[in-house]
Amino acid sequence: MYKISYVGDGENTEFSFSFPFFQEADIKVSIDNTVLTTSQYDVNPNEDFSGGTVVLSTAPEPGKNIDIFRQVSLSRVIDYQPTAKINPEDLNADFNFLLAALQDIRTIDIDLAQWANVHDNLLTKVDYVISTIEDKLSGGGVLGLYYNLVSVLDELINDYGSVDEDADDDNNDDYGSI
Repeated sequence: MYKISYVGDGENTEFSFSFPFFQEADIKVSIDNTVLTTSQYDVNPNEDFSGGTVVLSTAPEPGKNIDIFRQVSLSRVIDYQPTAKINPEDLNADFNFLLAALQDIRTIDIDLAQWANVHDNLLTKVDYVISTIEDKLSGGGVLGLYYNLVSVLDELINDYGSVDEDADDDNNDDYGSI
């Protein structure tokens, strides 16, 4: 991940950076690990998008950590048409964009031991939920409701007789031959 850090002095609102990006929306700013909204800063890029300056709307308090970093949005920017000729510049730009996004993902610092613990704990909880659902489905809960419903329907069907015979005219129900 491309990132540069500063410490606030309570006065300075302009901070420069010198790493490549594709559009102004790729540049993010955080103060003490809280990402700012784009309305809280402006990006003034170099002409070739190789860096630039971030201008904050208010100066960070003294001692606050300011991080300026690139976060490429994973979205499609070029749509190749099946019958159109492919422009090599567009193709190169697309590959550069994908490469930059992969670089950003690769540089994320992951503590594999911590991830394994989270994964194992989550897996244990999922296994517990699955076994609980299987237990409820196998015997008591759902199967009991099913048998109760079948017995109620059986009584209703027997009350009206077979579907092959005409019903009594007393109650104006006619479930006769189907």
